[in-house]
Amino acid sequence: MQTSLNYPQLFLFAYDRQVPGSEGGNGKDWDALRDRLQIHPEANQPGDRDYLFRNPDGQGFYLRYGVGDTQSLMVALMPHSDETCDITLLSRFRQTLDVSANLGKTWLILGYVNSRSDSAHFQAAHAAYQGFCPSKTVPAFHPSKLLNCSLFEIRNSPQNWNNSWPEYEAIMICICPSKSALKRVADLYSEWLWLFLHRHQIGSAYRNSQLIQTALEKQGISRNGAILPELPELMPSSPGMLQNLSNLQSQWSQTLLILAQHRAGVAGLETQRHGLNTHLREYEKRLQRIQEQIKDEIATSDLKVWVEFRDYIAPQYQAELEQQWRGFKMGLQSREQSLQDIEAVVKRVQNEEHDRRLENAIASAAIGVSTTTASTLSLTQAISQLSPPESPSEFTPTQMGLNYGLVFFGSIFLGILFAGMSWMGLNRWRSPR
Repeated sequence: MQTSLNYPQLFLFAYDRQVPGSEGGNGKDWDALRDRLQIHPEANQPGDRDYLFRNPDGQGFYLRYGVGDTQSLMVALMPHSDETCDITLLSRFRQTLDVSANLGKTWLILGYVNSRSDSAHFQAAHAAYQGFCPSKTVPAFHPSKLLNCSLFEIRNSPQNWNNSWPEYEAIMICICPSKSALKRVADLYSEWLWLFLHRHQIGSAYRNSQLIQTALEKQGISRNGAILPELPELMPSSPGMLQNLSNLQSQWSQTLLILAQHRAGVAGLETQRHGLNTHLREYEKRLQRIQEQIKDEIATSDLKVWVEFRDYIAPQYQAELEQQWRGFKMGLQSREQSLQDIEAVVKRVQNEEHDRRLENAIASAAIGVSTTTASTLSLTQAISQLSPPESPSEFTPTQMGLNYGLVFFGSIFLGILFAGMSWMGLNRWRSPR
């Protein structure tokens, strides 16, 4: 088994996005890497300058670049001299360079063998992977060509993204037939920095859409946007025969809260959809730029692994995200229409209830006034007959006050009593519940 590789080099492309509510993403982790590599502190500031370094582990260069809320890091580490090295060197290089990156990382292993044989390149790539990941079984390689070099990719499918905020890690191995070919491939690193960025952004948008869908489903929100199962049972055949108005109002309020969550989910899916589409277009542009730079040697550069991502893998993510977004959006529209219909019924019934109570109040007041009037006349007549005076002059002011006071308060009491009894009776008799 092959145990060595000529002039092995390890490139790390890491991408990190500022997470809302956090202080600085994984910037501190990247600063610690800068210190380990003994690079000047000014390299902490994102820019477009390469910082060269030498340390006991090897030599290389460091580049940190920031756009918006996204930070990009590229570090290359290689031996101090062009020599044949044991493949275990790659594992040590990885330990030196490894950092956290919430958008993902791409590792690129470069090396050369003095042969143009595809089988020799495959064996060298196999050995390089074992040196890079000594504790793992060698997975399937996806082959392609770049400047007459053999480029292999180890893919991690979305089904393996199980964490709430997973780091996606891609590994590529490029075996060249000579040192000059290796140098020409390495000179494309600035193009890779952007190509891999857009690729990780596409993967991030897809992963985030899966997280949003899972969160919605845990809240009981499906793509069909069905309203709460209790609502249809509470709906009346006609507004005038409505039963359980209070229950309907409670369920309606609860569904309004679910509607807000549904809207937030659809907005989140729309954001991921837009991001995926945008970065897929940028990925295509960057790939075309690379193809333009190597157009004179396009016969020896099929770039198959990158073309496949553009033509097959990313469109699958795009189609699935589009289906998710459309499904939940249509469900949201259905839920909104259902709630509008229920709101109209509730308001109509509330208006009828208000009108009914107003009619009962008027009827009760009328009964109360009539009772007061009738009792006033009756009490006045009754009092006058109890002790009729021999002459009008015998009435004193005190007697008149007592008599008419008794008539007044007694008739008011009877009016209020009959009005209250009428109010309760009418509400019970005319209530829809």
